[in-house]
Amino acid sequence: ALVAAAAGASAQAVVGTAYGFAKGVTGGGSAAAVTPSTAAELATYLSDDVARVILITKEFDFTGTTSSGSGCNRKSCSATNGGQYYLGTLSCAATDDIVAVSSIKYDTAGLTALKVGSNKSILGVGGKGVLNGKGLSLIKNAKNVIIQGVEFTNMNPGVVWGGDALDFQGGNDGVWVDHNKFSQVGRMFIVSHYDASRLTISNNEFDGTTTTSASCNNDHYWTMMFYGDGDKVTLDRNYLHNVSGRAPKLGEDGKTGTFHAVNNYFENMKGHAFDAYSGAQALVEGNVFSSVTTPVTANGAKISTFVVNGGSACSATLGRSCLANSVDSASGKLTGGSSSSFISAITNDVSPLAVADVAAHVKANAGPAKLGS
Repeated sequence: ALVAAAAGASAQAVVGTAYGFAKGVTGGGSAAAVTPSTAAELATYLSDDVARVILITKEFDFTGTTSSGSGCNRKSCSATNGGQYYLGTLSCAATDDIVAVSSIKYDTAGLTALKVGSNKSILGVGGKGVLNGKGLSLIKNAKNVIIQGVEFTNMNPGVVWGGDALDFQGGNDGVWVDHNKFSQVGRMFIVSHYDASRLTISNNEFDGTTTTSASCNNDHYWTMMFYGDGDKVTLDRNYLHNVSGRAPKLGEDGKTGTFHAVNNYFENMKGHAFDAYSGAQALVEGNVFSSVTTPVTANGAKISTFVVNGGSACSATLGRSCLANSVDSASGKLTGGSSSSFISAITNDVSPLAVADVAAHVKANAGPAKLGS
């Protein structure tokens, strides 16, 4: 039986093919699969210079070593009233709202992510691949990586700067993040930095349900932030629920980025979904918003290249009209700009669902447990 189980695990492979801006990504390719049994083995396989298919067949629990450090709390949304503490100095500039805290307890694992090199397929098996307490960080210029079927959770959820689930250190040319689940993280579920990265984020569940929210409403605030200069990101068929901010944040003033958000389902969000900045070029189509207080921030709605009603502007590049978004009566308004010439840079290999089918399909298929079903 043990031999049969091992053979089954070794046969695990990437499901589907990378598409969108991550088109062409093959990860570890045809390399023989390896199954780490210890945290040390996992760290080595992820970070070395060898093309690898890495099977995560169990929960790796990195938690259990605590420390403390100084930081701050906020009067307006106190950690003792459903908020978060802020570790260190980055978010603790002196204002009337800030209260210094001399000792904030945290688990040390969350502050140091597992490093990921190039040419890796990181595959959760059977919905059992879990990283508990520690995230992944793609090192600068690491490329050609697939992360599929993994659950990221429990990274100091009550402490901002207590860890990110998945971060890109820049120049990450070709990463496909597919059918994963993100929950209970102190700061960002996903964040890209510095030099441009080329990414597709698809079929993931972003579960913001929490008792420690920076917005004090039980919805996690720090969802996704893409501010590598020149980032190209496809966001397709993701399920974002019970989050309250940066869902996603696109760009930053003075930086450029091209984004295609299609067929994502936003549900039960007491805060904002899209937050766009000058330099962000975003085609937002075929998405569904259900009970979302603010589908786009006031600033994002003013960006001329934040396009939510593209109409015929998609025809030349995508061979079809841009899809309308669906916003229910319990949600705020979704508005944007009309400067759509950038759509010529959007890949044409995304096959969108009809917007009427998005909610049911995404809820039934997003996340690790639904991979290959």
